[in-house]
Amino acid sequence: MSTFFIADTHFNHSDIIKYCNRPFTSSQDQTNKLIENWNSVVRDEDTVFVLGDFFFFYNPKEWNENNTSRFVNETNECTNVLFQLKGHKHLIKGNHDVRSDKQYSKMGFEFVSPYPIIYDNFFILSHELLLLSQTTPYFNLYGHVHNDNRFTNTSTSKCVSVERLNYTPISLENIKREIETWIF
Repeated sequence: MSTFFIADTHFNHSDIIKYCNRPFTSSQDQTNKLIENWNSVVRDEDTVFVLGDFFFFYNPKEWNENNTSRFVNETNECTNVLFQLKGHKHLIKGNHDVRSDKQYSKMGFEFVSPYPIIYDNFFILSHELLLLSQTTPYFNLYGHVHNDNRFTNTSTSKCVSVERLNYTPISLENIKREIETWIF
C-alpha cells in the first residue's frame, strides 16, 4: 500500500489548458490523459491526497433555478471521474473546490478537509504554499502555483501541481528520496 500526492488537476476546466500551457487539445483529452496517468501508478489499495483544485466547478454564487442542470451535470461528471480513478481519494480543498465537504464525500472522496493537515507527523499538506522557517520540523507539500517558476522546491517545501509532475501523482517514497538529496 503506497501513498501518492497531486494537486491542480482541474478536471472540467478547458481554460486551464491555455493558462498553464498544458499539452492537451481539449478538456476531454486532458481528462483522459490525467486518468490514464493516475491509474498507471496508483493501485486500488493505495491512498492519494489531492491538494486542491480537483475539479473545476462553476461558482455556486452564480447558481439559480435556470442552471440547476449545470449543478447536477457537474456533480455527475466529478463523480464519474472519481469512480474511474484508482485508490482511496482524500481532498485537501483548494480555492476552486467550492462544493461542501459533504458533497465531495458523496461524490467519492473518503476524506475531505477545508484546512491543511499534518500527515505522517512530518508533512503539512495544503493547497497553498506555507512559508516555513529553515528550522521547522515539518515539510510542506502544496499546489496552487501550477508551473509558476517563481516558486521552486526548497528544503522545507515541494509543489505537487500536475504541471510539475508530468501530470501523474508522485509517491511518498519518491518525495522522501528527493528530500534526502536536498538535505544531505
